[in-house]
Amino acid sequence: MLFKRLHLFTSVAVISSLALLAACGGKASPAADQGQSRPADETVKQEGGLKPETGAQLLVWESKGPELDYLKAIAEQFEKEYGVKVKVEPVPAIDSVKKLTTDGPAGLGADVFAAPHDQLGNAVLAGLVLQNDVFDEAARGEYMESAIDGVSNKGTLYGFPTAIDTYALYYNKSLMAAPPKTYEDIVKFAAGYNDPKNKKYAFMWNVGQLYQSYSFLAGYGGYVFGSKGTDAGDIGLNNEKAVEGASYIQSLKQILPLNTNDINDNIITGFFQEGKTAAVINGPWLQSSLTQVNFQYGVAPLPLLPNGQHPISFSGIRGLYVNSYTKYPAAAKLFASYATNKPNLTKRFEMTKQLPPRKDMMEDPILTQDANASAFLEQAKYSTPMPSIPEMGNVWVPAGAALSSLWNSNQDPRTALNNAVEQIKTAIKTTK
Repeated sequence: MLFKRLHLFTSVAVISSLALLAACGGKASPAADQGQSRPADETVKQEGGLKPETGAQLLVWESKGPELDYLKAIAEQFEKEYGVKVKVEPVPAIDSVKKLTTDGPAGLGADVFAAPHDQLGNAVLAGLVLQNDVFDEAARGEYMESAIDGVSNKGTLYGFPTAIDTYALYYNKSLMAAPPKTYEDIVKFAAGYNDPKNKKYAFMWNVGQLYQSYSFLAGYGGYVFGSKGTDAGDIGLNNEKAVEGASYIQSLKQILPLNTNDINDNIITGFFQEGKTAAVINGPWLQSSLTQVNFQYGVAPLPLLPNGQHPISFSGIRGLYVNSYTKYPAAAKLFASYATNKPNLTKRFEMTKQLPPRKDMMEDPILTQDANASAFLEQAKYSTPMPSIPEMGNVWVPAGAALSSLWNSNQDPRTALNNAVEQIKTAIKTTK
């Protein structure tokens, strides 16, 4: 559950320390001038790829769990193939950038580290990460566009994508013979199914959380920041299309007559586990909570909106990054590239069940034979990476408050979103 939606709020906690590091100059990387990572180091390329530096040894950080086990297995392969020793240590991916602010300048940081993509903007600002100059245009084309966008910052590629997370629709097969194709299908189903007195609802999602409700806003044409999430001066959460999406959200209270405090993740999961709720929005991590349910469930892409468009879900991109303080940039980049090639990401999926972001794996039997994985990957086609710029930390609370007010108090959607955007703009100004 590392990437489970609310990990994003960890970025708020580290923005101040990262910005201070970049601003003070202190022990900043030679490449950290003006918040930019240093240019690519003198990597020696041979036919067939990068050549590791003589005597190179690598330290790699990754979260505990199957993803750590995967990198340990890859490290063994890598050493046999390239003669480079690799030590893999458990460091939570959501903490790696913060840890590098001190360990990087001190020469104690990992050469390669895992991080969620929403930490990238802070890492670049503090000069902690090298550009990925290994992938040429052909290599970039092997990955989903959203994955490449997620590990890029202001048009520059930094990361090596390992997995993509997004959410989709879980449905109870004993209640719904087939997944709903449209939200209108759900509304019609609710008319004959809902029984609030007995806590039975056709459909639930975390309404007051921007992470999930964004799919409605974006499906109508709203967005957080312009230029693929990089332009904090262009906020699209209150444009005409976003207001239209918010109005549709508000209309769904007819089938989910609960206030946002009563539809948090724990309640939604519990209702679905008990067989009371027919369909819920959630991510791949929910599957681990459904191993003991007494019904069969399925996963499907989010239903079409009344405008005929696919909801655009937020996606989170897991990736590997190269520390700008590494003594062995060629070996580090080679390892990150090696760990994300097709054969090895196939192995990673087998070990972690996290969705590989490579387009050339979409038709691989290992994925096509897993109906749930295929459904999440299909939805991933209609996803957009959460903005990774530091200003995103100012968005979550005002946006959540706006969603709650239009849902709980029936506030005019335009007014609610306008208020949120004004709060976001003020917060961005005060944190500069």
